[in-house]
Amino acid sequence: MKGVFDYTVLTGASCILDIEEMKGRKRRYLLECAVAMEVMTDTGILTVRTEPGFVFDGRSGPTCIDWYAPNLGSLDERMAWLMHDALGYGQSLGFHDTNRILRYFLRDICGYRKSKAWLIEQAVGLDASWYGEPEEGDWCRMNLGKVTTEWTPRVLSAA
Repeated sequence: MKGVFDYTVLTGASCILDIEEMKGRKRRYLLECAVAMEVMTDTGILTVRTEPGFVFDGRSGPTCIDWYAPNLGSLDERMAWLMHDALGYGQSLGFHDTNRILRYFLRDICGYRKSKAWLIEQAVGLDASWYGEPEEGDWCRMNLGKVTTEWTPRVLSAA
């Protein structure tokens, strides 16, 4: 994968724009509606769907780096963070590709500098403990059954 060319919010754009921090849960955002998106890359299409009740944390990391990459930001940034959180459940792409597609989305769709997008990829790639099925007691375990991702590889024509 070398780039993200476009994405489409199939459902839930207004829900993403209207989210607010959950009371008593710093940097946790409850999606009250279904959200679906398709992300077009040079090697395939990623489809992400979340059901009502899915909770995500925006951009991961401490508040001290909000100046560098906003926790929520624009619709494009919110969709990037949601896509990355959804991919973290390990359904479609491996850990490396999950972080790589985030970098390309931030670079190609959100307009981040190459170096900034690369640095974010490196930061989220430092620890793989957040990737895969959440353990018992993990706050995001409640999302199991509320998220699906599907990777459809691009088929090259034999012309």
